[in-house]
Amino acid sequence: MIDASVMGPTGAGKSTFVDHAVGRPGVGAGHDLMSYTKEMRPVRYPHSDGIRNIVLIDSPGFDDTFMTDAQILRQIAHWLNATYKKNIKLSGVLYLHRISDNRVSGTPLRNYNMFKELCGKENFKNVILVTTMWDEVTEGVGSAREKELQSDFWRSMINLGSTMHRFEGTMESAWGIINSLSLAPPVQRRPLQIQREMVDEHVPLHRTAAGRAVMATLTGLMSGVKRIFGRFANGRRRSPSPILQDSKHLRRSPSMLSTSSATTSSDTSSNSRSVGTGTMSLSSSGACSTEGYQGSLVRVIPILQAALGVAELIRIPYLKDVISPSLSIALSIETMTGTHHALFQVLETATLLVNVITERARQTRLPVDIKVAIKDFGKQMSDVQGIVQNVTQRQSEARQILQPTDACIISTCANSMRLVCDVLRQISQSTISLRTGLREVDDSLGALKRSLDIDSCNCGTPREPAQPASEP
Repeated sequence: MIDASVMGPTGAGKSTFVDHAVGRPGVGAGHDLMSYTKEMRPVRYPHSDGIRNIVLIDSPGFDDTFMTDAQILRQIAHWLNATYKKNIKLSGVLYLHRISDNRVSGTPLRNYNMFKELCGKENFKNVILVTTMWDEVTEGVGSAREKELQSDFWRSMINLGSTMHRFEGTMESAWGIINSLSLAPPVQRRPLQIQREMVDEHVPLHRTAAGRAVMATLTGLMSGVKRIFGRFANGRRRSPSPILQDSKHLRRSPSMLSTSSATTSSDTSSNSRSVGTGTMSLSSSGACSTEGYQGSLVRVIPILQAALGVAELIRIPYLKDVISPSLSIALSIETMTGTHHALFQVLETATLLVNVITERARQTRLPVDIKVAIKDFGKQMSDVQGIVQNVTQRQSEARQILQPTDACIISTCANSMRLVCDVLRQISQSTISLRTGLREVDDSLGALKRSLDIDSCNCGTPREPAQPASEP
């Protein structure tokens, strides 16, 4: 029996390769960068020698259309570990790469780095690096990129025994690659590094070499949360935004959001105050800036997606229950032409707090009281999600009005976030990063309190640029 796993980024042609190898080209493979394979797909086919069988395992690619990188890694690891426990070891691994890519960066680079850690250096000699999509480039361009891959990008693997092959899009080409696999008997085959780590050494997925590679990518994306909100704050301090004169800003009094000593100082306003960590300006009269929140949504969404990946990798379901509704809220607000900024403010605050919780969860196991507080936080975010779903059904002008019931639900959610902060502060070995993160959440909670005092705003509504006055 020859068992070979086919891996590579989404759109590299993994399913196409498998389908050509078994004589059914075009049966199910995707023809664009939308992912086709959703789970590990073993395909058995008789070998041309008439004696053995070949099993090709089609695997989902990273940067999947519907799954996070953490979900994909867990799925691949689960399948590999289940087969290893049955004493089934791979004959080799095929790693596919589009020769049509003019450079190796982004997703292909992340995929390749994770792949190396999944296999382990001792298994590089059983890896075949396969270039695909040769029909999309000229021979000259393809050959130049092939040489660059060999001398630079893939050099470390080739130096340790990996080989390179072209897949020409035919059954003959696929079998030429398959027949170049190692034919070592099963007893001499070695487990992949992730199989040895998780099955033999009982290492949790997020602490394996492959898991750490994915985690590094996700936490790198999440580190942008401070830059996003901080950049807005710095910009506001340098150049305060003008107050809209034509907006309806009706003050709601008193605010329903409870206060604590942590935010009292942030509530005392002079002439101008930034909302949260600065995504919009709020004057002492409660007017919002013209910039609004739409620009930062495109940055918040990837951060929440990365946080969801971390929660999946570490297996923290109660944190996922916070992030999932937060992500849904962000996606819903993004599609609206405008709404009351309190909805974005609660999203900003939740994103900052999720960042603090995730960073702490990566370092150590969270105690029970924090888990209980986070679970309530997740429930309250689901309630806010319900508000947003209702707001999307309203007319444009009605979206700008914060109903009293909406404000009450948001206030309750804010109090649940404050409770999480209070419990986190009780940790005996709190770090500077934790304390700094909690202060940022406090600032955002204070801004959320101020935003709840405003009945109506249109800071998220796109506006036509001012037209220059015509000359007489």
